[in-house]
Amino acid sequence: MFKEADITFCSRSHVGKVRRNNEDFLQVHQDRLIAAIADGIGGDDFGEVASQIAVDASVEYLSDADSDTLRQKPAQELGNAIKYANEAIIAIQRNEEKYRNMGSTLSCFWIAYNQLHFSWVGDSRIYLIRPSANKITMLTKDHTLDRDKIDATLAPDLYRCAPNILTQKVGSILLLKPDTGSVELEPNDIVLACTDGLSDRVKSELMLEYAAKFESNLESYADVLLDRALDCGGQDNVSFILAQVKP
Repeated sequence: MFKEADITFCSRSHVGKVRRNNEDFLQVHQDRLIAAIADGIGGDDFGEVASQIAVDASVEYLSDADSDTLRQKPAQELGNAIKYANEAIIAIQRNEEKYRNMGSTLSCFWIAYNQLHFSWVGDSRIYLIRPSANKITMLTKDHTLDRDKIDATLAPDLYRCAPNILTQKVGSILLLKPDTGSVELEPNDIVLACTDGLSDRVKSELMLEYAAKFESNLESYADVLLDRALDCGGQDNVSFILAQVKP
C-alpha cells in the first residue's frame, strides 16, 4: 500500500430548491484516497448522465493505475484520468443520438503522503483550507470565458451569461487540456472540492470561518456548508467533498 496520509472524508450532494433533478455526481475511493466531482451540463441533454460517467470513469482509471506510475507521475495520471472520462462520454455520444450534447465539468484529486495532487476541467473548484493559518486558497482556476475579454458586440443575452460558458469540459471533441497541480498538506488541512452550487452561494471567507468553527467535526462542517448554500437560494444543485488531514 502506497498511502501514508491519514485522511477523513465526507461529502454532500443536494438537488437544491429549484432544480428537478441533480446533475452533480461525486465519488470517494477511501482506500486509494481518490475523489472526483462533476457538474453535468445540458439540462434536458442528460447532464446527470455525463457527470456520473465522468466521475465513474476517472475514479476507475485512477483506482486501476499502477501505484508506482501514479507516485512518479501524478499530474500526468490525473490528467489522463480526465481524458479517459472524456473518451468514455464521447463513445456514448457516438452510439446514442440523444446524448450528443451532454457534457460535464470534472475535478479529481489524489492524496499521498503529505501531498495533494489534482486535475480539472470546467468550473468545479478545489480549495485548500488551512484553519491553523486562517487561510483559504482556491487551487483551481475556472475554465470559463473571461468577461473582460469578451467582444462587446456579442448579443446581450450571451454577454450576460458569458462567465458561465465553459472553455473546457468532458464530453467535447475539441482538444482537451486538463490543468493539474500539487500542494503540500499539513495536519488539520481541509481539501474542499465543490460544484458551483456551493462556490457561487457561499463566499470563501465564510468557508474559512465555518472551517475554523467546526475544525474538529468534519460532518458538522459539511452540514453548515450545505445549509448555508440552500439558505442563499439553492437555485442550483449543491455538491462537495471534504477531506481532512488528521493530526
